[in-house]
Amino acid sequence: MTIIHIVMLKFRPDVGEENKNDTIRAMKSLKTLDCVKGHRLVVGGPSINTPPERSKGFEVVLLSLHEDMTALDKYRNSDEHQAVRLPEAYAVCDGPLKEDLFALKLSSHDLRAQLEVCHDLPTVAHDLAQQESMVSSTYEEFCSNSASAVGGSFSDSGIHRYFAKMAKGRGAQKLSDEIRMYQTLPDEIQDCYPQILFASRKQGTITMGTELKDFPNLRDLLLNNQLSVDDAARVLSTVLEFEYNKAFLKHKQPTPPGYIHDYHFHRAWRRLTISAEMDPVFSTLITTPWLEINGRRISNVPAMLNRLERDEVVVRRLDPGGVSPFIHGDFHPGNMLFDTNHDNFWLVDPRGYPVCDIYYDLGKLAQSTRSYYDLLHEGRHEATCTTTGDLTVINYQFMSPWAKKLYTDLDARLQPIIHSLLSSTSDYENVDLRIRFNEAIHLCSLMPFHIHPDAQPSVAIPIFAAGALRLAEIMDLLGIGAEECVSNHADGLERMAELGHVGWQFEG
Repeated sequence: MTIIHIVMLKFRPDVGEENKNDTIRAMKSLKTLDCVKGHRLVVGGPSINTPPERSKGFEVVLLSLHEDMTALDKYRNSDEHQAVRLPEAYAVCDGPLKEDLFALKLSSHDLRAQLEVCHDLPTVAHDLAQQESMVSSTYEEFCSNSASAVGGSFSDSGIHRYFAKMAKGRGAQKLSDEIRMYQTLPDEIQDCYPQILFASRKQGTITMGTELKDFPNLRDLLLNNQLSVDDAARVLSTVLEFEYNKAFLKHKQPTPPGYIHDYHFHRAWRRLTISAEMDPVFSTLITTPWLEINGRRISNVPAMLNRLERDEVVVRRLDPGGVSPFIHGDFHPGNMLFDTNHDNFWLVDPRGYPVCDIYYDLGKLAQSTRSYYDLLHEGRHEATCTTTGDLTVINYQFMSPWAKKLYTDLDARLQPIIHSLLSSTSDYENVDLRIRFNEAIHLCSLMPFHIHPDAQPSVAIPIFAAGALRLAEIMDLLGIGAEECVSNHADGLERMAELGHVGWQFEG
């Protein structure tokens, strides 16, 4: 089969003419037939300009300059390379965002068809590289035999990169839930998740491998100044619309009995107990009736939780109005991958509950944007905690006003988007209450994952404090004063003792 090499040369402004000519000669040593210098096609031999009737069966390899031309030259002219049968179509990308396309092998027919729609060769090349039929690899993998080898039968084979997860003991249940979700995702939802490649259980260890989507997450893009707040809000609007309409509404079913207790209250009581057992500071912190957080005096978490849980009217208002088996369940920017070049997103690391609801997801998102969890868990703050008598005083502040403002501005952009999305909800007046409740419970359940005796600053304490503030805001929405709440403190501690040692059904 005739191979056509179209070489796209990209030079830095400081590269001299002599070096440019040396590079062109190096490219020609690779038996290049066609050369694109800049964006101009220099015809020499069969090319993409060859009439279709004469180009049947041709392949096209697009190449751009790589810093290690010598390694590529040696590889493509080595005896080992001649023995390797390359895949029918492959792409080689470099750069942290895979924005630099180094090589692309495809049929001339596909290339010609795309160029009729878009005349910009680099754009067409990047679009074609995203096709699922492409075998994707890095430059280093391309220069190794095993990465691009194809088996001798009718089935494709070779070495592919994937993302692997393993768990045993306490984490096994969560990974099992995640596998179940991946394996049952409908096609219209599967497109926005990596494909599961394998899953197994052996000697108590569960293993799962998924397609590797090697793209940054929204949190990193935002904090690294690679995505503006407006762009992040635009992406999140698309993700939210997908999650609400396709994952929730399309597969909505009635809320199971006891759902609010099972998914929220029991989880919070259990995690409070675990926190007190893990850290003596929490044992004291949780038992004091009063909290003062960043200057606001409120009742403690056990009192507020008990007041909410025993109020049947409030519990009915917290009911999400339906659940779905395809809700993500850990819906924060760190679990949303985004391809900035092609505006594609993927959700990763789903919780995999049997069923869940849209407010659970919205609470996870608010946990990041309104309570600044992304900054807290990375230790971008200062915190103090002192207990005197029946009062614990917690103060925390963020060291980067710029980073905090990013999330404040993002949350402000998201509020109208979320309310517009949920505007048709029959009991719309409960939307804010439900989102804030989910956010509060998430925060009040996270401490065991962040307790460390040597942590400086403490991460678990300000996370607990943020959850307490969200619960206090719920009390404000319900018109319940702090004095009324604090009268429930003893009952709250008793309820925690009752449920805190009972395993949560979704432990993991």
